[in-house]
Order: sequence, then C-alpha cells, then structure tokens
Amino acid sequence: MKKLVILCIAVIAVFSAIPVLAAQVRVYVADINAIGVQNKDEMKATLQMLLSSRLSGDKIMAVGSAAEADTLVTGTYVTIGKVFSIDAVAKTASGKTLTRAFVQGENQDDLIPAVGKLADKLSAELVKIYSAGSPASGTLPHVTVPITSDLIKNEQQVRPAPAGEFIKPREQEQGNTGGWLSKRLDGAANLIAAGKRLQDGSREIFLAENRRFSYYRQGSDMKLVADTELKTTEKILSLDTIENSDGNLDIYVTIIRSDELASQVWQVKGDKLVQVAANLPYFFRAFDLAGTSKKLYAQGMGRDADYYGDVSEATRNGSNITLKNPIKMPRYANIYSFNQLRDREGKTFSVVINPDGYLIVYDQELNELWRSNDKFGGSELYFQKEDADVRVTGDKFRWIFMNQRVQVTSKGEILVGKNDGFWVIGNARSYKKGAVYNLVWNGSSLEEKWRTRDPQNYMPDYLYDEARNELLILQTVQRPGINGRGASSLAIKKVE
Repeated sequence: MKKLVILCIAVIAVFSAIPVLAAQVRVYVADINAIGVQNKDEMKATLQMLLSSRLSGDKIMAVGSAAEADTLVTGTYVTIGKVFSIDAVAKTASGKTLTRAFVQGENQDDLIPAVGKLADKLSAELVKIYSAGSPASGTLPHVTVPITSDLIKNEQQVRPAPAGEFIKPREQEQGNTGGWLSKRLDGAANLIAAGKRLQDGSREIFLAENRRFSYYRQGSDMKLVADTELKTTEKILSLDTIENSDGNLDIYVTIIRSDELASQVWQVKGDKLVQVAANLPYFFRAFDLAGTSKKLYAQGMGRDADYYGDVSEATRNGSNITLKNPIKMPRYANIYSFNQLRDREGKTFSVVINPDGYLIVYDQELNELWRSNDKFGGSELYFQKEDADVRVTGDKFRWIFMNQRVQVTSKGEILVGKNDGFWVIGNARSYKKGAVYNLVWNGSSLEEKWRTRDPQNYMPDYLYDEARNELLILQTVQRPGINGRGASSLAIKKVE
C-alpha cells in the first residue's frame, strides 16, 4: 500500500510539472547601444527588432515591454572599420545576470546572419536555465494565463485598486450596447476622421487609403456613400474634418505630390463628395490642443526639412489659407507628433512622440522633463523626398514615416496609440497588433490609467469621441497586394 501511494504521488508530480515546463520564457529586448556608427538611433531600433523577431520560437517568446518579461536582454553593437561585434547579456527582472553571448562579423553583409546566431546562443542558454527552474525564485516559471478582461493591470501593483479607478472598454457581445464592430470594409485604410451626427442617428465616417478616400454612414452597419480616387502621383498623408463658419463640414486631405504638398479640401453635398479647394502647400490637422475646442492647424514643408516652421492656427477663404497664433515647437515635434496639456495650476506642457518612438514631456520653456522607457506610436504610412546625401546613404529617397497622433481630453488625459510586434527589412514595416493607451501626468511622469486589449490586427489610426465616450479603432484585416486593395474594419468601444 505504501509503494502504491508513493507511485501515485510521483505520477501526479510528473504530470503537474508538464504544463509548467511547457510555458514559454518571455524575453524583452531593450535598446541595443550602437557605438561607432551613423544614425545611432535607427541602428539601435533595427537591432532591437531583429533580435526580438529571432528570439521568438517554440520555447522563447519576445514580448513588447519589460513588465511582461521573465528576462531582459541588453546589448552593445560596436564597429571598428568594417568589422563589427554584438555583445548581449540576459538578466532577470531583479538584475541577476543569467548568461552572456557575442558574435562578430567582417562587414555589414554579415549583420543579419550574425543576429540570428546571437539569438540561437541566447535561446539555448535561457531554455537550459529555465528548464532547471526559475533563477529568480528557485521555482519553475509560471504558466501564462489567458487574459479574460479588457482591464490590463500593472503586475507590480502592491494593493488592489478600487474598481472605479479603471476604465475598461467592453467587448462586443450579443445584447451588449457597449461595443460595435463593422463588417469587412474594402480597402486597407490608413486614416479615419469623423463628421456630423445625422438626424437618423447615424454618423459620418471618412476613411483614407493611399490614393482613395471614402465617405461612409455608420449606423447599424457601415454604408459606403461615395468615394474618390486621386492621381497615381499623389498620396494621402492625413485626413481631418472641421466645421467652418458657415456650418458646413470641411474635409482636409493632406496630399503629397512628388516632393511637394498639394493638399485638398472637400465637402459632402447630398450623397456626393465635392472638392472646394486644391493645391494647398500645407500639412493640415484639426484637433483639440490641450483638450480645448477643436481648431484647424497647418505647417509647411521645406526643401531640406520634412516639416518647416511653427505650427499655426489656420483659416480658409476659398483656396487662400491664413495663418495666425504660431506655436513654438519643442525638439522633435511636428504637427502630427505633438499635443499639449495643462495641469491643475494652469501650467502648459508639451507631449511629443520623437522619431524613435519615445514619448517626451516638455515644460513651458520647452525643456525636457520626462521620457518614456517604452516606445509608443508606430505607423506603416510614409512619404518620400529626394535625399541630398545620396552618396552617403546610398538611397535616392528618404523615407519619412508618419506617427500615431497624440490626443488630449478636456480632463487632461493623454491618449496615444501603440503598434507592436513588427519586423523591418530596410524601410519596410509590418506591425502585428495595436492598442490605445490612456496616460495621466502626475507632476513628475506619465502613468498608465488604462489601455485597450491588443487586437490581432495592425491599428493604423484611432479616434476618441469625448462627447460620446467612444473610442473608434481602425484595424487592417488584410494588407493590400497585387490582386487587391486589402480590407479594414472599424471597432467602436464604449469608455466608462
């Protein structure tokens, strides 16, 4: 009888350990420091993405933030002449060193294979270490439990927060009025803008692809009313709506034609889209600066600068644009990458997504106060300009990627999108999933209040309708290709 009991205990122990050992080791790759190279920030981001993608496998999973990770990987990339070396170290969240590895190469052609070899070395050691038990606590790694709620909490939380402290968007389900999801929409749209609320309760929605923008009425479903296609030499970079002094809705379509801006303004006339202005040399954006009333802003483009001059309030009279009240821009900021907020004392702060994707807060004198550790934003939409340094870069054109816009509510809450899980080959980007974050300024840093769950789709754009407490999230469900325009969907979540 005693032998039978011992045998049963052994069997239970073996089967209890199986799911734990099968759990993936979650690894976060931090920025790789780059020494002795031009375009350091770009190289750091590229190495981070390359190593992250190659660490993902059956037993290793690369995650998007340090808070989600069992192991943190940092490294240094050094070049001396044409020869390079990449050294990496893996540590636990508490800072304990687990393993080190390095690779070398004779020239840049060896870089991508070298990153693959480095990932193989790290993966082999981490799997060996974690198979023997968690190095941080002496126990086996925990099994990842599927998230059953939209509310994503900080794992470092010491005490449970009151239920009313968090806002969570509700999933679409039968009989639930808090969420809505459109059917598949033709065309992989990059941009979304909202128009008027109509008498029948429907809402005007405008979507833009690279060379086409469409007018929908969103009620129980999305009904395509009209669309228009631009010339093959033109590309849409921004889509904005604002009511003019006559009460009509102006649709500002920021367009680049070759190296020049040639923006247009359209209006809805019945069931048709009618152009009312063209060839405007400005980037346009209509938004609530610092959470105040919605206004139209514009910024120019220089010959050498992608964005030139201050951002100013804009008014239109026919095809004439008048600029006033210029805003002095912080470093890295342009019309699409910044917003402002005011604290309780009335002080104004600027919030900017820099070209590397980090969120930066500046004071009234435009001095940097705080910078995020995680990256935000991320977009596959870009435009090109001829590169004056083609002999250095080897590319005739520079690729300028757009970014997620920063929205600020009347309560001073900051909304920003974040796309993640992507790969890069040269200038090609492909994101896998996206979310919207709500952040608040606590006087010293931005802290997360809530975020949406990641859909398994790239999120090219989003829009927050504060009057209705609704978050409109545009998703790419199929990318465009040789045989078609791709497809999109629109999700609307109630924020409570």
